[in-house]
Amino acid sequence: MTESSSESKQIEAFRSFKLVRLLNEDTGTKFMSLLGKIGSQDAIIVAEKTAFNTSPEILAKFQEPSNLSALTMLGQNDIYHWFLASHSEPDNEKRPEIKFTFIYPATETHIKKYSRQSLRMVTETPQLYRELVKPYMESTRVGGRLNWVYNILAHQSEAEKIVFEDTDEHEGFILLPDLKWDRKTLTSLYMMALVHRKDIMSLRDLTKKDVPWLRRVGHKIASAVCEAYPEFESNQIKLYVHYQPSYYHFHIHAVAISHDGGLGQTAGKAFLLGNVISQLESMPNEESSFADIELTYVLGEDSELWQTVFKNL
Repeated sequence: MTESSSESKQIEAFRSFKLVRLLNEDTGTKFMSLLGKIGSQDAIIVAEKTAFNTSPEILAKFQEPSNLSALTMLGQNDIYHWFLASHSEPDNEKRPEIKFTFIYPATETHIKKYSRQSLRMVTETPQLYRELVKPYMESTRVGGRLNWVYNILAHQSEAEKIVFEDTDEHEGFILLPDLKWDRKTLTSLYMMALVHRKDIMSLRDLTKKDVPWLRRVGHKIASAVCEAYPEFESNQIKLYVHYQPSYYHFHIHAVAISHDGGLGQTAGKAFLLGNVISQLESMPNEESSFADIELTYVLGEDSELWQTVFKNL
């Protein structure tokens, strides 16, 4: 199948989406997630409003009727697809306005992830991590959930999006735009660095001896972002990791500090890389790690981790 016919097939699938219900919405970040069907299979559309064109010419036309007129496919990796919708102006000028993340076929885990849910603060002790949380993490790394990550690391998907790569098997990483970013609006710049190492599921696996490596990686990420986007200086880029992360392969987020990323950048979810490094440095010996300390963080009540580990504690 040619690349163009593959793209046509995915656009056809996207257009055949039949809405079942609204899963979630956030007026602050202009985000909504929709559950639907394509034939008998579940699918999810995540719609995010990109930045408005606020030029005087566009503002003058803002009251005029308009609608979405075209779809441009940004990319595909495993079950994830990304589109930009275009907005037709009276003079037939088209400009990207809405970025869609299209998940098809979607699993029950995806449906729960993108649904509105109550949040809980949980405290994870070292014992709780070792006995219950770590086995849960390990169980999620089988069955293909990380295929899209391994596709990127093997240059089988999204190779054209790579901004920077350090190919060293232990030290290296791939830096590319996160699927949350439309790759156009610099004030919401959002990059992701996937490390080549596969022995780190989360910050829990980081030890004091990883400090020099983390410093080098952080410096390289900031430098690569600034080289690719000269509008930024290194102190305008925020580097952090999530706990709990959405998937258990260690990665670092690089975000413009002007970008309000919602819950993903708040206390109880985001741990600044600089603070992670400082905490590791203060540990007593080279083998000391984040597995040895108590962590408090936020979980959704519909998450697998809440349901399988914390709900009945």
